[in-house]
Amino acid sequence: MKTAIIVLNWKGADVTIDCLRSLVEAEGDFFVVVADNGSCDGSVEKIAAWLSSNGVPYREVAEGDEDNVTCECGGVLLYALSRNYGFAKGNNMGIGLALQSSPDNVLLLNNDTVVCKDFLVRLCEFRSAHPEFQVLTPLINFYSDKQRVWNAGGRLRNGFRKYYYAGCNAADIVEKEYKEISFVTGCALFVPVSLLDEKHCLLTERFFFGEEDFEFSIRMAKGGVKMACVVDSLIYHKVGTSLSNKQNTPGKVYIHYLNRFIDVRQCYSPLFVAAWRAFYLPYIALLLHKKGCSCREIFSFLKRLYSESRVKEEVTYDDFIKALSQDWCGKEFEK
Repeated sequence: MKTAIIVLNWKGADVTIDCLRSLVEAEGDFFVVVADNGSCDGSVEKIAAWLSSNGVPYREVAEGDEDNVTCECGGVLLYALSRNYGFAKGNNMGIGLALQSSPDNVLLLNNDTVVCKDFLVRLCEFRSAHPEFQVLTPLINFYSDKQRVWNAGGRLRNGFRKYYYAGCNAADIVEKEYKEISFVTGCALFVPVSLLDEKHCLLTERFFFGEEDFEFSIRMAKGGVKMACVVDSLIYHKVGTSLSNKQNTPGKVYIHYLNRFIDVRQCYSPLFVAAWRAFYLPYIALLLHKKGCSCREIFSFLKRLYSESRVKEEVTYDDFIKALSQDWCGKEFEK
């Protein structure tokens, strides 16, 4: 089975090169598409220089010049997108380019990961032995603490998710071959091309950053698609690299919840959404209180969230950038 591995880069050439270094050593029948999301820091040139100096066969492809572009196994397509399309669309565009090389499977892989040599072989072997599981993810441990689990998939139920084994020692995992899951992270997502939609896309593009894995998992559950974490397929994640300097900002928190409220509203019945919202809003208020937010900040945050989530159909790049410039009350920070 030939696999197209899609790696999205945005101003992270050094991190992406570490990922590629591990992929060069990996076993299996695969090629890589590095989709650069409009970086303006010389990322494409730096990655190209590394590929060239290490003898990795590659081809640079500019957006708009995708016709008749194919790649042999072991090679890399370095795909320079004209701007930052966000996580979902950037990956979907990478998939679109990869399909010209007729892969059987697609693997979305975060650029801030390092893979074990046999991780892909393990996924393919499991797929052959258990074809009823169409969506797979490897076990993902912390790069900084390689025996500790970052993500082993999770359970999706009633608009909420619960991670399996998060923070646990990998030796404590009971399942030795696989864990059946209903939630999968976009950090490492292995699917057959048959799961792509009619536009050859895998992820929803309604959310510029975040939420695409939650929406994907809901969609798979509704379609009766079985998913599993393959425990003996292992990669490591350098957690939080893409937005490490903005992890706890008011805007980042707001976008996370805005994404979720819109997604739940679009995926479930109005009655369910009303009940879910009535439970979740007080929960968010409690979390904001623990962060040290004042009553005025909490009220303003929840009022804005409730209002926008009822009318918005998507969260765009402009929404994302605007939110990052705002405080808990939605007011712009003083410049």
